[in-house]
Amino acid sequence: MNHPTSKLVVDDLRLGHWSSRTEAFSLACDGLSFEIAENEFVAVVGPSGCGKTTFLTALAGLVPVTSGRLELNGTQISGPAPDRSLVFQQASLFPWATVTANIEFGLKAQQRLDAKGRARVAELVELVGLAGKERVYPRELSGGMSQRVNLARALATDPDLLLLDEPFSALDAQTREVMQEELTRIWQADVAGQGKTAVFVTHDVPEAVFLADRVAVFSSGPAHLVEVVDIDLPRPRDAAVKRSPGFQELNDYILGLVMSQTQPGRRAASDRGSNTPVVG
Repeated sequence: MNHPTSKLVVDDLRLGHWSSRTEAFSLACDGLSFEIAENEFVAVVGPSGCGKTTFLTALAGLVPVTSGRLELNGTQISGPAPDRSLVFQQASLFPWATVTANIEFGLKAQQRLDAKGRARVAELVELVGLAGKERVYPRELSGGMSQRVNLARALATDPDLLLLDEPFSALDAQTREVMQEELTRIWQADVAGQGKTAVFVTHDVPEAVFLADRVAVFSSGPAHLVEVVDIDLPRPRDAAVKRSPGFQELNDYILGLVMSQTQPGRRAASDRGSNTPVVG
């Protein structure tokens, strides 16, 4: 039975694809089961190639469900829809369009670029820290600024579910740290401090711990759920939380779970016992 506040339900989910070269079916995810609540930020980590991105693209409706349930607001996800927005690793901005025009794109495509839509875009420009850059073109932006535009474009349509596929992986270390803090601020501020329901895929365990309410650890491929770990760190968060004992404990534990999937016989760095719920 679904929890009444569940926004997203993943139930015995199997995902995969057919190879046109070998005509063989390759399983990417097998038996995934967990739920995500309204306004919850969930990060997904796991070994490289385990199926994290396939799972995220299935949430976007770009990969068909082989079997099981994948439901948003009680409706099976069967293709792309305006209730979801995907933020890619690369900003992929239109080079011929200004910052404002890039952010407006989704609203324009949905024929919602009215006075309310333009006000929403102006609000987002302020929210992501790009005031004064409205008429600037992508070639004039840094990597971090480009991803701010990318995030604002995804938020402009006010999606029910925000999907982020390693959006900071191409940034230098310092910019990445800044953008992690900025995403936390933007995510919380966008819905009166409550946050928007978000799924964030990353290879970076400290990034997952810093951003998320819970971290879902996937096994080596085909992915199944190893564990969902509660991140019981207070919000709002800034860089100082990364130096706290609680952060280090969570980071070590989750890293141990991930490493146990790539190094057979290795166990998590610490045993958090009943404090860490297993879901699925």
